[in-house]
Amino acid sequence: MSNLQIGAARPADGYSTNPENPDWGATGTGLLNLAPSDLGPGGGMSGDDRPGTREISNALSVQDGKTHNAECASDFLWIWGQFLDHDLSLTSAGEYTSADIPVPEGDPYFDPYGTGEEVIPFTRVDQQDGKYINEITAFIDASMIYGSDAKTLEDLRAEGGKLQLTEDGYLYRYGKELLTGDVRAAENVALTSMHTIFTREHNRLVDELAERDPSLTDDQLFEAARARVEALVQAVTYKEFLPYLICEDALEAYQGYDAQVNPGIAIEFSTVVFRLGHTLLSANLQLVAEDGTSYDPLALRDAFFKPELLEKPGLMEDVIRGAASQTAEAIDTKVVEDVRSFLFGPPGAGGFDLAAINIQRGRDLGVASYNDLREALGLERAETFADITSDTGLADKLAEVYGETDLVDAWIGGLAEDAYGHGMLGETFTTVMVDQFTRLRDGDPFWSEAREGLPAEDLQELWDTKLSEIIKRNTDINLLQKDVFAGMDRIIGTTADDVLTGGAMRDFLHGRAGDDVLKGRAACDDLQGGDGNDTLEGNRGSDCLYGGAGNDYLNGGMEDDFIFGGANRDHLTGRHGNDELYGGMGQDYLSGNSGNDTLDGGANYDTLTGGTGDDVLTGGAGSDCFKFKSRHQGDDTITDFELGADWIKVTGPMRHSLQFEDLEGGLRISDGDDWSVLLENISLEDWELSGDQVL
Repeated sequence: MSNLQIGAARPADGYSTNPENPDWGATGTGLLNLAPSDLGPGGGMSGDDRPGTREISNALSVQDGKTHNAECASDFLWIWGQFLDHDLSLTSAGEYTSADIPVPEGDPYFDPYGTGEEVIPFTRVDQQDGKYINEITAFIDASMIYGSDAKTLEDLRAEGGKLQLTEDGYLYRYGKELLTGDVRAAENVALTSMHTIFTREHNRLVDELAERDPSLTDDQLFEAARARVEALVQAVTYKEFLPYLICEDALEAYQGYDAQVNPGIAIEFSTVVFRLGHTLLSANLQLVAEDGTSYDPLALRDAFFKPELLEKPGLMEDVIRGAASQTAEAIDTKVVEDVRSFLFGPPGAGGFDLAAINIQRGRDLGVASYNDLREALGLERAETFADITSDTGLADKLAEVYGETDLVDAWIGGLAEDAYGHGMLGETFTTVMVDQFTRLRDGDPFWSEAREGLPAEDLQELWDTKLSEIIKRNTDINLLQKDVFAGMDRIIGTTADDVLTGGAMRDFLHGRAGDDVLKGRAACDDLQGGDGNDTLEGNRGSDCLYGGAGNDYLNGGMEDDFIFGGANRDHLTGRHGNDELYGGMGQDYLSGNSGNDTLDGGANYDTLTGGTGDDVLTGGAGSDCFKFKSRHQGDDTITDFELGADWIKVTGPMRHSLQFEDLEGGLRISDGDDWSVLLENISLEDWELSGDQVL
């Protein structure tokens, strides 16, 4: 069997993924409950003892002006969240049982004439055998691209192992519907863009795999590309998306598949917690050209169900660049009016309120109250409204609306909480997120990190791939920050020699051609030199510096920086903070300076100086020189010292007092005082046989 051929194919509907529990995670499976259901007798809705949901929305969800989120995350936080959500769950409203939302008398949007008789239409979800059904697979299996049943999967296929696209590379459109794996793909142009990009990525991977192994059949190419797209979706989710929302160490490391873990979707996750994205929505989609120029934004309300807009040349790229530039709204109880008071015409003509609908849907599906959910999760109940939030104004509003903490709806209460740890979410939402994303990973036997048929080097490459790379290789976008989840202003140079300086917020600076000078400022910036011999200065914030082609000088700043030289001969300096320096392809000079730094020379002959602190140095290919200048530099490690090829250069008094000691992990060289370096996997005997390699 070819080493590119995937083993068993993942069932499109997820059925029998776990043979002992064949319906776990499968299409048509009931949603799980983390807390006891709060449904009334005979399945009646909860919430009779609480205010109406439009009333709650008017009191707690009105947003005046723009509110930046705490991490300055971009609109990609909600775009990816929606794209991912459509991979995990779909619970459609029924057709017959209505539970319309009363509109308060005189509501300026929905009851401008003060009739007191207006409602926002709402239809309840039907139960099957006492359960609410997830109509798609629960797994992170890219079902939004491939579908959740065998027929859809087959209908989407084209010749040669590819997926169907038009000659221009867009999804086939039938009115407002699109030929892709999920029925909601046309909800907005940003979401449609993600579907288009990942369908193109599948086809790109097919071409790549066919070139690597021409013997692969169409079916083998299709499944191999499908498995890789799944891996990319998983990698972006766990390495880029989730770290913004939940604290870094909240998810435990992956230990492999556990057949006793049910990956099914929890009703509290799909109906409450993952609707957090609605608070992130911006009123407009920014449209940004390649040179960084912004033009008339697209109102969010005008981007709904209009996939034909993307057929305008270049618009998809402008939407993507704009999403990476614009900061998403704050995670709070507030929602922009475009979706909180969306009108079908003039005031009084009807419409919807997404905040009210979210609360109503929670009551419809019997989601426990905020306090009951916390108790079921093993968290303390909130005795006072100050226990929910330290924002006294918000606490007072909650008290005014609900009266008692035990009556607070889970969606409102969770959004009102203070951020937990170093994440953006509160304790309740964080706990549900950790539970769900742990089970999705650990309960999936086809999870990419344990997938049969994915070579280790391919898997590593897939998990190292950033969303920005997937976007760039499947669109006409050439200039994009590495982390598209970080909202950044675009400052783009010309083909001449430019001096580009960032501002107070996060910036993406790209010099393009010419010998450029790029200077970050106060925030966490992304600096890319492009062609030419460039100078990059990180300044304050944790910055990312990329030299590109040419002989570049890259200098970090005050905090923890990531510095990559690129091609040719580069000089990389970390300065303060715990920095990561990667030389790249040329003959590079890397200096960590203060902090506990990681240095990797890459290809060719490199010179690495750790500086003060406990540093980890890797020379990479070629003969490398590791320099240590003076006393009190810390305890360093060289991971790949090659006898007969690499050298250690020691200057200062310690040059004459070196001590050599065999340790379990390698050879330790020290001055007998405050400095040492460990040469991993090197013994004293081998060192002596090879001759002195200290200069």
